[in-house]
Amino acid sequence: MPATEEGFASVEDLIRHRYSFDKASQHLGIEVVSAEAGRVTMAMDVQDSMLNGHGILHGGYLFTLGDTVFAFVCESLGHPSVSRQAEITYIAPGGAGSRLIASGVERTRYGRNNIVDVTIEDQDGQHLAEVRVFGVLVPKK
Repeated sequence: MPATEEGFASVEDLIRHRYSFDKASQHLGIEVVSAEAGRVTMAMDVQDSMLNGHGILHGGYLFTLGDTVFAFVCESLGHPSVSRQAEITYIAPGGAGSRLIASGVERTRYGRNNIVDVTIEDQDGQHLAEVRVFGVLVPKK
């Protein structure tokens, strides 16, 4: 359902409203950068508490950021979905003090299913990871 059908002036307004209820993302410092129908960009600053024993970003935080972007991409199209399968390809390690930028786009929708691809880079454009999420539409109550 388009953002205007829900009383929001834009998709970005809808996404920012939905974000206001996402306590996990807020706790991790994930922020909405931009949103339009089918495309969402979010960012997260790497905190020292996110580093593993090697002094690099724990991969689970990259995955969490990617999964979060997936959810908001689905929301941007009015199709709230949950992931049923996801895969991540780690390309380079994230470092302390980095700002991660994750951009997602819905690639296809078929029946109650969809595929969303997310690219994660740091503030310098270093490609860190690719996430592909296979989602399923959440049934309406």
